[in-house]
Amino acid sequence: MSFEGADVAGVDAIMEKLENLPLGAVQHKVASIDAQPSNPTAGTLLITVTGQLVTAGAEDKPLFFTQTFQLLPENGSYWVYNDVFRLLYGL
Repeated sequence: MSFEGADVAGVDAIMEKLENLPLGAVQHKVASIDAQPSNPTAGTLLITVTGQLVTAGAEDKPLFFTQTFQLLPENGSYWVYNDVFRLLYGL
């Protein structure tokens, strides 16, 4: 995983990084969702989401984000194959 330019590898290290982010309570406000087949013969989907993250105590300063991920079908469900999340600073 790469977060703000720092690489983190391994399940334990990634979980520790995510659990120690100084975010507190976060509300996701989705502005748009776009989806399309990425490989129609395999049933995969490419999805892009944009929106804002609103943190407790900083409601007047939302963080804008974009997230793109690919879903692959398996046994009647889907799982995330690729996931790219980016905070958009300066907006």
